[in-house]
Order: sequence, then structure tokens, then C-alpha cells
Amino acid sequence: MLAILAFIGVVACRLICVDSNPLNCYPELFVPSLDWKPVKEGQVIPAGLDIRLNIDTLEREAKLSSDDSFSQENSIVVMADAAEDTVSESLRYIAGFVENGAGESNVLVDKLEFLSEMSSDLEYGADIMGYLQDILILSGLYDQRSVGVISSEVLSQVSELSTSILSSSLRNNPQAQETFVRYFLEPKDFILRLLGSNVNEVLVRRRLGILGSLVTNNIFTDHFDVIRLKLLILYGHVGDDSTKERILHIITDVLGQEEDEVLDRQFAVLAQATLCEQSQLTADVLDLLGQLEKVKLVDKSLFKATPEFLDWLNTQIETLREQKAPQLERFKELRHVVFGNPKAMRKSYDEL
Repeated sequence: MLAILAFIGVVACRLICVDSNPLNCYPELFVPSLDWKPVKEGQVIPAGLDIRLNIDTLEREAKLSSDDSFSQENSIVVMADAAEDTVSESLRYIAGFVENGAGESNVLVDKLEFLSEMSSDLEYGADIMGYLQDILILSGLYDQRSVGVISSEVLSQVSELSTSILSSSLRNNPQAQETFVRYFLEPKDFILRLLGSNVNEVLVRRRLGILGSLVTNNIFTDHFDVIRLKLLILYGHVGDDSTKERILHIITDVLGQEEDEVLDRQFAVLAQATLCEQSQLTADVLDLLGQLEKVKLVDKSLFKATPEFLDWLNTQIETLREQKAPQLERFKELRHVVFGNPKAMRKSYDEL
């Protein structure tokens, strides 16, 4: 009996991931309940459970032994009137809410607020990663539609708190980071989800906290080119200076560059260098180029285009000319009117 109780209390275990969607991962150790549950492929069944073959589905199923004297209040889902609010109780409540629709949304918020306060502790941060799927869903990064009926106002609060919990749990916590990255067979997919959604700026800053905690991890460092491009595009679409500052801090921290107190000037330096590395005019590249153009037009004296960036524009113009692409005139204007010498426009038209 004690062995089963100890087993239920374990939150950090090895995972089995069948595809790139982290929501399809499941623990290698089967987690029993009072009801019959299917045993997934590769799962290990602990001793002392009842086991049967479901003749309809031909799946193995297992549950706690019918002789066990567990009461409902000792099961996986802990109800809201628990006398003492602990990290493990809060996590089980969240799991019950997400997976079974058990509980009330106002209590869920209370549990999340408590976890947000505790998640910076290294041990608790590692424990929280054992419920990563549930918190990812609540954060809105993965399939928030599966959450029960919650008002839009509360849902926004739930998303922000859940994202904050992830950020705090991962910060300077190698064990939590190791568990986290194990969920993502394709880290690039997570990066796109993290930076690609249209959300309020409070949530954006929370998500940047997650990225800031992970960006030095080797798995995410390998994808830094994608991260940098996406972050710079995001910079042009946010309005709050604190959000912009956080974006630039993540990039300069990885590159080992000093920060410039003039945010747009530093953005211009980073954007030009990033564009120079792009060989294809993708939608993201054109978006970033447009954001750089806006900064230049607001204050032409803020920065001077680098020779490398002007050469990159020249290369794009030559390619577009060969392709007889409709974007040719647009790039000529960018090269000579926006970033270059307008007086050289007519001469360049003749020479290029």
C-alpha cells in the first residue's frame, strides 16, 4: 500500500513521446486510479494493481486493487476545501481540472497564484514540470479549448499565471529545464507557438520569460537563428518599451553584446545583421525589413545603414531583376530612398 502511495506521489518520471506534440507524451510509469484506465504502449505497471483485457478494445487496463481502502478524498484530485494548500495538492487540483473538468475556476486561480509564488524554488520548480502538460494547456500554448467553461476574463488570468509559473520554474533550474525540453521533439515548433500567437503584452512578457530561461539551453541555442528573427519581428509589433527591452535583452545576452539605452537604435543594428544572413525573401524577412523601414522613417538620423546591409539590398535587387519580380521597384526605393542616398536614385536605376 505504501509503495502505491509513494508511486502516486511521484511527479518527475521518464516520459514516452510518440510524436512532436508534447500533449501526446505520457509517463513511462502507469498512474493508477480507482477506475479502469488503458495502459499505453511502453508503460510499466506497478505491482499490486488489478489488470484486465478489455474485450471491446483489446487494450490492457489497470486500476487500484478493489481491496484497497482508499477514499475519494485521497485520490488523485484533491477538492477545493483542502485544509492545507501545498504544492502537490495544487498541482493535483490543476490536473483534475484540466483532465476531468473537476473543480471551480475561482479555486483554480487560487491554486495557480499559490504555485506562482512557490515556483521559483528549485525543488518545487522541478515538481511542477511533472504536470507540464496541464500547465501548457492552461497557458494557452497548446489546445486551451480543452479546458472547461471559463469566462474570458478568468481565462486570461489563468493564461498569465500559468505562463508565469512556467517561466519561474525554468529560471536557473537545470532539472526543470531537462524535463521541459524532453517534451519537445521539435523545439522549433514550440518556439513558433511561443512567439507566434496574437496575445496581450502582459502575456507576451510572461512568454519571453520562458524563452529567456531556455535560450541558453543547447537544444534551443541550436535554433537561435529562428528565435532571433522571430523576436525582432515581434519587437516591431509591440508597443510597450519594457516588452521591447526584454526582447532585445534576450538577443544581446546570447550574442554577448552590450545593450544600447536607445532601443530602436539597437533594434536597427540587430535587424540589419539578421537580414544580411537571409538568402530568401520569406514573409518573415519582408516583415522584419518593413519594421526596420518604419524605424528609419520615424527618425532618419537614428542610425546609418551598414555597408553590409546595403550590399545585401543590392544582391536582392539583382536577384529580383533576373526574376523580373514585381518587388524590384520596392527594393530599389528601399536601397536608395530609405536607406541610401536619394540623389543617387536615378543614377542607380541606370546602373543596376
